[in-house]
Amino acid sequence: MAENDFLVKLKNALDTRREWFDRTELPKLKEEFRAFHAAVSSLYSLFSKKGFISEDPYKNDTKVGDLAVPPAGALSDSNKREQLGIQLAALDNELDFLVNFYDFYTDSFAQEKLKVIVGLVKYVDWIHLTPDGVNATTQAISDVVANIRHGINDQFTAQTLTDALATLSSTTKTIINTLKLLSDFNREMYKYNLRVNITSSMSAAEATAANIKKKLASAKNGTPFYAELVDELIKEDYSANSRDLQEAVLQQLSVELGPAKKTAKAPPSFKPILIDGLNRIGSAGVNISEIAGKINENRNLLENQKKGLWAKIKKLMSQIAKTETKPTIYELEYMDPAKGVTIREKLNFNGFCATLEKKISILNAIAPQGNAGKKLESMSEDQLIELLQRNLKDVQGFHKTLNGLDDYFKNAAGKATRSKIKGIKPELSALKNVIARVNEKLQEYNAKKEEAEQFKKLGISMES
Repeated sequence: MAENDFLVKLKNALDTRREWFDRTELPKLKEEFRAFHAAVSSLYSLFSKKGFISEDPYKNDTKVGDLAVPPAGALSDSNKREQLGIQLAALDNELDFLVNFYDFYTDSFAQEKLKVIVGLVKYVDWIHLTPDGVNATTQAISDVVANIRHGINDQFTAQTLTDALATLSSTTKTIINTLKLLSDFNREMYKYNLRVNITSSMSAAEATAANIKKKLASAKNGTPFYAELVDELIKEDYSANSRDLQEAVLQQLSVELGPAKKTAKAPPSFKPILIDGLNRIGSAGVNISEIAGKINENRNLLENQKKGLWAKIKKLMSQIAKTETKPTIYELEYMDPAKGVTIREKLNFNGFCATLEKKISILNAIAPQGNAGKKLESMSEDQLIELLQRNLKDVQGFHKTLNGLDDYFKNAAGKATRSKIKGIKPELSALKNVIARVNEKLQEYNAKKEEAEQFKKLGISMES
């Protein structure tokens, strides 16, 4: 195979493979990472709720500007809960940035960036989660999992733990396989660029590793020298079996891309945007569930604070007689950010908690790992947008009421009780972030729909 002929075929193969990644594999990879992240978040919530780790108080204030592997190392016995909580919180934040803000295009997965992303996936060895794992974090999480399983007393916890670990194991394998393909692609791109810019004018005698390194340094374009890849290039282009090696490279890069799907007459569908938005609002179920547990504890603290011995006896007698007890009514006060006015609300606490429980069940179903995935796929855009807007409105309403409830508990508690009141500001902050991201999805959907309408008026076909 002539050298120039090989370069042309190599470029075509690389371009086709890049298109294959961008069109087919990277959208799949993003969904795998979305499931991976949801499982990590689920375990972080479960571990903290069960008291095996301490929540990182700065988690929601940490802003990720670029991907980085969180610091890891030995965990001291004296503060292992705090250290493990910080590590998992950092991992959760990095994965959140990767899933929600990182561009999933081939050029975004350069070799150095790939090393960071692989580091995030392998930060914990989810496939081999054993007490003698590869690092201290894996060992510590293995201990937590064993302790939860040993003391497990409810089906929900058992299922949450099993589902999350199964997801992390399976997605890790799929993700690593795809990242390996991207790494192989980067290696061939590196050798292609060396051929075009460095070795194209070299004879077999001149094409040595030393000469290539010297010429690469003189080019001053910042391209690093990788001895292993340079040796591969020399063998592929200048050895006796060059032709066979070049054919093997082209074969390795070959893909069946197939024709792009076109629906000339069918209107574009933006269902994936809406389903993504529903998955995001569904993730609020974890935050609201945590809040529900805390406000119930706060209510019990207040009730015990107010009641003397005689009141407790009356309540016991009422329960024995099975007479209805009066509902617990709280008078809340909070600022409505949309209207800029103070809202006063009488809240039936028991009824509110019952509503929260129902909504948690709905949100968990539409979360990334929920059981409503197939149902969402079968729904029309109109049904999806209505479902998304309704749940967003509910969560926004909960956020306002819960803010007022948080202030009420803190103000109503006496000196002896105040220190025991559990604040919910971190969960409310996380809930606010979910609301903001869902609103971004709605804005994206509306912009796409408006663009499609404009194209339609102009008689221009728009691919979804």
